[in-house]
Amino acid sequence: MIREAAKRTLSTNTRHALRAEASMLANRGVRDFVKWNALLVDATARQRMARSRYQELSATQLIASRKSETVFVFGSGASLNAITPGQWAQIAQHDTFGFTAFIYQKWIRVGYHLIRGGVEGSLNWRAYAEDFCASLNGNSNFDDAVLILQGEYFAMFANQILGYKMIRPNTRIFRYQTARGEGPPTRSFAEGIRHAAGTLCDSVNVAACMGWKQIVLAGVDLYDSQYYWLPPDTTVGVDDSGLMVPAAINQRGHRADERHNTARNGMVDLMGEWRLHLQREQGIELTVFNPRSLLAGVMPVYDAKGAAVAGAG
Repeated sequence: MIREAAKRTLSTNTRHALRAEASMLANRGVRDFVKWNALLVDATARQRMARSRYQELSATQLIASRKSETVFVFGSGASLNAITPGQWAQIAQHDTFGFTAFIYQKWIRVGYHLIRGGVEGSLNWRAYAEDFCASLNGNSNFDDAVLILQGEYFAMFANQILGYKMIRPNTRIFRYQTARGEGPPTRSFAEGIRHAAGTLCDSVNVAACMGWKQIVLAGVDLYDSQYYWLPPDTTVGVDDSGLMVPAAINQRGHRADERHNTARNGMVDLMGEWRLHLQREQGIELTVFNPRSLLAGVMPVYDAKGAAVAGAG
């Protein structure tokens, strides 16, 4: 009865905030609860004071920056290593959109990069943030990229790297709000951006709101937990300082050859549903580049000639 009353009287964002606070307190104890809230307040205050350091775009300006009808959205799967120079040259003719750890790549200029969250669950944030931003700032392929960052109170990592001035000055940025709860991708930034089974959802939803008519997912393999910048047969671990390092088993206890966590969270079925929704409601074609990706079972495989050559056509 109390839960139903809360649903009627409290907004989705308020309910999310209360659940997040209660979860931190129950799972991590009073000490971490206090530290976490102090970090949230500090990051929020700092990013507000640092806003003049960056070029913050409006939704209209962000959409107007799009240059093509097709966008390649890049995850961090090891299949990226198999893309040939000729294929990279073809991809470079279109808009490019990375998220999370695509910052380490040396193959292609990036137009847009989405950032949401740091090392999950870690309060020891600074070492990873500094390493992440040093890699981003030092990679010339991101010199002209627009950074698309979660833009609300709970966006601690995004607020920290902006507030502590870790990102190059004059970088173009766009901040988005999260659309909480289940549902299809939203149609506009005013509605917020859906975050469901992983950051891939944010990226696809942003791409749809920006108006690309074909969204190609590359490096989203999901059949294993390997990453393009790590040695073969390893996955991502976190050392005592909070830095990501090669490991035999990741934080969730999965080996490199085991399915990616987002696949375990239902990402494949969800992307299949989103693909049908985007095609039906907005005329957007969602495809996957790697024919071995688990997503090839729920959406077409991209073909440079514009045809769906395999998968769910």
